[in-house]
Amino acid sequence: MRRGHLAPLVLALTAAWLASSYVVAAPASRIVAIGDVHGAGEAFVSILQRAGLIDAQRRWTGGTTVFVQTGDLLDRGTAVREVLDLLMKLEPEADKAGGRLELLLGNHEYMNLLAQTRDVAPELFQSFADAGSEQRREQAFAAAAKISRTGPLDRTAWLAEHPIGYVEYRDALRANAPYGRWLRSKRVVAEIDGSVFMHGGVNPEFTTESLDSINRRARRELTEWEDGVRWLQQHNFAVPYSTFTEILDAVQAELTRLGTKRKQESLTDDDMSEIRVLLPLLNIGDSSLLNPNGPLWFRGFDTWTDAEGAGQIAGLLRKYRVKRFVTGHTPRSNGRITARFDGALFLIDTGMLNGRFYPSGRPSALEIAGDTVTPLYVEK
Repeated sequence: MRRGHLAPLVLALTAAWLASSYVVAAPASRIVAIGDVHGAGEAFVSILQRAGLIDAQRRWTGGTTVFVQTGDLLDRGTAVREVLDLLMKLEPEADKAGGRLELLLGNHEYMNLLAQTRDVAPELFQSFADAGSEQRREQAFAAAAKISRTGPLDRTAWLAEHPIGYVEYRDALRANAPYGRWLRSKRVVAEIDGSVFMHGGVNPEFTTESLDSINRRARRELTEWEDGVRWLQQHNFAVPYSTFTEILDAVQAELTRLGTKRKQESLTDDDMSEIRVLLPLLNIGDSSLLNPNGPLWFRGFDTWTDAEGAGQIAGLLRKYRVKRFVTGHTPRSNGRITARFDGALFLIDTGMLNGRFYPSGRPSALEIAGDTVTPLYVEK
């Protein structure tokens, strides 16, 4: 076959390969973004209805709308289960209608996946409890007491840190449980039609990674954490219901032991393997999951002055070739969505939970239709 006759074949094969390798989403005609929910069940429902995304029966009515939630569904409020159940129901409904739910993870989702439950409402733990909860908690205490390497456990203190329903709550967030599996399927950051959605923000001093790399890093760091915790459990340094602090204490003690051993004799291959699997746990505070400057925690988008932030945001827009950033995480004191830097940034956490946490809070959403950006509110 002559070279000239090859061109149509090559083009056809290339087109077929591209079609099979990439799914290019059609531009969204309408995007609705909602910030931190924190278990504010009724308020969340009210803003979904205000935005035309659900009806009175809480069924999807958003059509082809892309609904983005920028993280922090968990903690503080008492209706976390209702919020999760609603979103898990709406996902297939939206998909069937040609719409989409783009649900992102915030710092509070990762805190819970890392066994940091200090902000879980006591009532939420209780909502996971059943008739067998007391027995399971006693069994969990017995298992923890059995492996304790610092002497007898203080039963009263341990039970206070592991209230009724704690065992079931932790079980519900495991990778093989519906809530846990669903949360782990979500990303940290998403770019949709020129808008970047995420929980905290991008600090150029912390990362110069691509958006995809930010997502991959978060997943890798969680996997490394869970691999290390699994190792601790297999070697009786931790139990399935160990808290974040208990896990870190166990890691510190074991790595200190290995450090002492190294001064006296050579470490074995098993020792070195142990160090490799435990170091990510020891360094979890520097990870993108917990670092104050990481994408889940960074507050610079709020705290940058106009002068210092203008150049930073302009640089980020150029780097990622986008029009704007939309983030939550830092509640607005006036309960209103805030636009900064000539509309290059929108801060959308308006303290939906209200009450003692956010006295001026209210439900809100940001609607993006082409180049028109409109805040939506459910007024008090």
